[in-house]
Amino acid sequence: MVQIASCFTTKSGVRFDHTVERAELNQYWYSPNTITALVNEVRHHATACAFLSTPSLYFAMAAHDCSSGDHNGTADEVAAHPGLIESSRLFEYDRQWKDEAGFVFYDFHRPEEIPVQYFGAFDYVIADPPFITEDVWVAYVKTSLLLLRDGGKLLFTTVMENHNMLEGLLDGPLFIAPFRPSIAHLTYQYVCFTNYKPTYLAQVNGELPPDDPKIAAAIQMANDLRESEKAFTVQAQQRDRRGEQPLPTTMRTNNAQTGNCASVDDATIIPGVPMSAMKWGHIPEGLTVYPNGNDAAPPSGAGGSGSGSESKVDYGETYHNIVTLRETIDNFKGQIDLLQKHLAEMLKLQQKRDKLEARGGEAVVLLAGVNDTMSSYREQFVSTLDTMRGLIASIEVMEAQLASTTGEASVIYVGAMRECVEAYATTPLEKQRLNELAADATRKYKSPLFNRMKELLQRIKDIKKSYQQQHRQEEEAEV
Repeated sequence: MVQIASCFTTKSGVRFDHTVERAELNQYWYSPNTITALVNEVRHHATACAFLSTPSLYFAMAAHDCSSGDHNGTADEVAAHPGLIESSRLFEYDRQWKDEAGFVFYDFHRPEEIPVQYFGAFDYVIADPPFITEDVWVAYVKTSLLLLRDGGKLLFTTVMENHNMLEGLLDGPLFIAPFRPSIAHLTYQYVCFTNYKPTYLAQVNGELPPDDPKIAAAIQMANDLRESEKAFTVQAQQRDRRGEQPLPTTMRTNNAQTGNCASVDDATIIPGVPMSAMKWGHIPEGLTVYPNGNDAAPPSGAGGSGSGSESKVDYGETYHNIVTLRETIDNFKGQIDLLQKHLAEMLKLQQKRDKLEARGGEAVVLLAGVNDTMSSYREQFVSTLDTMRGLIASIEVMEAQLASTTGEASVIYVGAMRECVEAYATTPLEKQRLNELAADATRKYKSPLFNRMKELLQRIKDIKKSYQQQHRQEEEAEV
């Protein structure tokens, strides 16, 4: 195993000490073996890399020698060729490294405030934000896309629960690398996401316990699906378009935008007919993902007042109970985000109040307004906690009813919900504690809810599928 020295000194004379972490900035460094793997991945794919909040990787890449003077060759093993180093930059908030030639100050609260010369200047971006919450990742994704060239590559490290969220922000697939980074002082396990098939990260990290075989198989299946999706997209973009005609609605929109009132085909585009009236006479297979878990078109007769309409279909009491339970769990999950917002606002008000109290004098009037606003947020916070306790009670009743019908064993996620409420009720208004609580909300509290909602969604699909099969059999029997 390649060993990385604990200290790096770059050609600019700037020193990076792998043993010093600033907890107030959420600095938790990768292990030496993880640094080697990540840097080798960058070296293999990049000619110009933007290191977003990853100083340990940048300095490992840019290291000229170790401050200890121990030239054992380890720094050279991860150091890139000069062309890559000179064209790469470290985008970082901590100004202790500001004298490094490649340092660029970066504050994710202002994600678009980066020097214009770096727009589209990098073919590789690697990012590891100090927090795992969605609002922070929204900022980092925005910055990454500004820095990245067309067709460039991305490498993000965060928790597994952020996978779908990041794919949504990027509007594209992300592969889950088999290699999981080791971070000694971090309480939860990170994974690596890439928008391409990884190379050096295709091997598991020997520092960590092996994955459960079922989880490894699920990750491989997810990656295979994403590879197929990318291949299909390429084929669709490169297909022979000769003979294709635009859809009537598309042509109508294009004509309106260009001011061209000429009709392509009088039989196709009817003057005076609003866009809202141009509907399909049927639902083309694969065009629509149907609501509430439906993976097939509604039974014949749907769309009118007939008995086949989705709103008229009665799937039974069990179906109704499952839908209601799933909606209630989703409601609880939304309340967690609301609590986080309340606490964030109260923290800002508390900081503002402290400043006004220190000023005294004429600030007394302003202080009264801040206290009133603070009391209002506190009331909303307590009300949200009460709402969540009520939701827990309702969920317990619904789970008991479902268990009596299906014979399923009682679920354990309710305990996580109770723990979540008490954690938010007792947490102090301190920035560090709130950031830690936000991380726990994703890993400890929301994850069990996501899992239960997926189970219930599958039950909904199964019930509908069974109903549709029975309905088809009855129709065939009548024929």
